[in-house]
Amino acid sequence: MAVSKSMDFPGKKKNYASQVVQSQQTTVDQSATYIPVPGPQGPQGPQGPQGVTGPRGDKGKDGERGPKGERGTPGKDGLSSLSSSGQQAGWGAYYNSNKKSIRLGIDKGDEGWVNIWVDSNPKNEKFLPKEATSLWNENQRMLNFHGINIGSQIFVTYNFELTTYNNNTEVWIRTFFPKSAIDISQHVGSLKYQYTYNMNVTQHFFIENEDMWKNGAVPQIRTDYDADVIINSIHVSVI
Repeated sequence: MAVSKSMDFPGKKKNYASQVVQSQQTTVDQSATYIPVPGPQGPQGPQGPQGVTGPRGDKGKDGERGPKGERGTPGKDGLSSLSSSGQQAGWGAYYNSNKKSIRLGIDKGDEGWVNIWVDSNPKNEKFLPKEATSLWNENQRMLNFHGINIGSQIFVTYNFELTTYNNNTEVWIRTFFPKSAIDISQHVGSLKYQYTYNMNVTQHFFIENEDMWKNGAVPQIRTDYDADVIINSIHVSVI
């Protein structure tokens, strides 16, 4: 009858100490020859003394001065900060203390174009172009360009509150020169809802001739449906 022997099966947990002993024995048996291993590095020795700095040499003699060079070409005159029209920049701001609304609609004014204005109370004219007059004529309710040069660029910003009573109300604004029939028109937008909108619209144009310079311009707004507008301010910038 065969006698069974104790065998280690894969996955059977082995004793930790026996594993260490077995590993050491295997290492001893396989190591017939010993290879010498260098020992640890010794400590670093002390730093040696610093060397002595040598004496500084004498300063050499200055070289002879070279001959004077030829005179260069004269530079060009600097560019002027003025525009090509010779106009000095500046601006004026005109506010409205009278907040009475103005009725708009296609059957109002001139085919829907309705004049708008401010009473210029208060106003800020501290930064007008040099020697320029007021840029807003309160009596005529017009923009005034008498005090600036023909050829100047103008930026006019209208600030207003617009109340619509129909959805998708179209709004237009223009700066109109009635004597010369010059019309700077701009589509502001189609306002989707019945609401009171606070808006800033800026128009840019040039004083192209004497008629525009002499006769001034009227601000106007047009809507296709009935609406009400209150003008808060008009800012005029000149360059």
